[in-house]
Amino acid sequence: MLSKTFLVLCLLFSFNVFGVEQSVEVVVKKDAATSPQMDLLTLNGYRQAITSELLKSNLDSEKFWKKFEEKKLSPSEEAEFFRPLFRNPVFLSGKENPEDLFIKSIFKFDLDLEKFKALTSEFLSDLPDVSLKTFYIIPDIGIDRDMTWTDVGVSKKENFSGVIIESWKKWAATQFKNYPNVVVLEKDLSVKPSNLNPESVTLKWNSMLKKGEVFQDRRTVRYELSAQYVLVNTKSNETLVGFDFPLQKRELGINSAKDLSSNLASLVYNLLNSQTAKLTQALTQNQASAALSVVEVKITGKHGIFDITQINTILMEKFKEQALTSELKSYSSEGSMIALKSKLPPQELFNMLAKDGGKYPLNEQKILSFSPETNTFAIISKEANN
Repeated sequence: MLSKTFLVLCLLFSFNVFGVEQSVEVVVKKDAATSPQMDLLTLNGYRQAITSELLKSNLDSEKFWKKFEEKKLSPSEEAEFFRPLFRNPVFLSGKENPEDLFIKSIFKFDLDLEKFKALTSEFLSDLPDVSLKTFYIIPDIGIDRDMTWTDVGVSKKENFSGVIIESWKKWAATQFKNYPNVVVLEKDLSVKPSNLNPESVTLKWNSMLKKGEVFQDRRTVRYELSAQYVLVNTKSNETLVGFDFPLQKRELGINSAKDLSSNLASLVYNLLNSQTAKLTQALTQNQASAALSVVEVKITGKHGIFDITQINTILMEKFKEQALTSELKSYSSEGSMIALKSKLPPQELFNMLAKDGGKYPLNEQKILSFSPETNTFAIISKEANN
């Protein structure tokens, strides 16, 4: 909590959030203007700017601050924690009042929207600790729209899909022992928390049961099951493995609703269970890949897809000792993005790219030039470089 002295010094705050021209106006004693109280003023500006945006975004401000207080940070530690969310406060103006005892100072704070979303997602999430390595499951177990759940032997969806999901949780905990947490999600994470474990994975399952021909003479029904899954790295969304199962057909008795639901649930469960070996291999590869850092680098200058292919080849060959891989992330003739993955931390990678002037010949006419100021590549002509 902030000191009482500080609260007296701070009279009025308003904010500049996401570039909207608003300001932070404070009144301080002259002898406090260069003291630690100014740091506390900055901290209070951080707090109020965050609170303002929480309310603007219809997020639970009380829950956010209650969760934050659990960190038990000192004011200086709190200021350092929040500092990355903001550009440095900009001093706009200062004016002495007639009594000559106070200075009115106006500051501007800019809050980074993406970092704010990541932080609030982390603090307001009802998930278990996302920093732990976790195997997430997003199960979509459905039936054809012409069916009801009584057609699979149950009165409601939970009595069918719930059994399967609980069995999958036990299966994942038993088979993938390197993942201490198995968590079921209703949908994908809209914003990835900043402390999300880089080795966590999400298994996205989709299946649909369809009731086919009914054989009244032998009291059976032919069911069809279509299913597919994909396993992705939760943080990067990189696909690790996936499979689209061939259409499954089963003729099952309908005299016993309990036996029918059990047989159909086993059919769904066993499809994923059959992929255990593939999933284990993918998780091993994910562990190795998660140890690598990934950065996205912009490429400017006139270029085409072939230029990007050349760039990827040149960079991977030149920096193969660093296990660097390069691939196209998004293409635009005015500015493409490539994803660089390597054993080096991002800043070390940027320093390496900038060595020897950061120049890489592409062909007889073009040079690839890396800028350490902006951490971007530019394609320039050799004539312009001379």
